[in-house]
Amino acid sequence: MEQSPLIELSAQEVMALIQIANAGGVIAGNVSESDVTRLHALGLVEQRGLAMGLTAMGMQRLVRLRLR
Repeated sequence: MEQSPLIELSAQEVMALIQIANAGGVIAGNVSESDVTRLHALGLVEQRGLAMGLTAMGMQRLVRLRLR
C-alpha cells in the first residue's frame, strides 16, 4: 500500500475522523460537510451508501493520532 504524506489536520477534522471511526460510518449531517470533503480529498474517508467510512489510510492515520 502506498503511504500518503502526513498532512496536518485541523482539530475539527481530527474530531470528524474520530466520530466517523467510532460510529462505524456517519450519516450525512452529523459531521461538518467541509471537514468530510477535505478528509475525502485526502483519501481518509470514503462514501459507503448514505454514510461515510474510514479508508485503510484513514485507519492508519487514526492509529497514528492515538499513539501521540
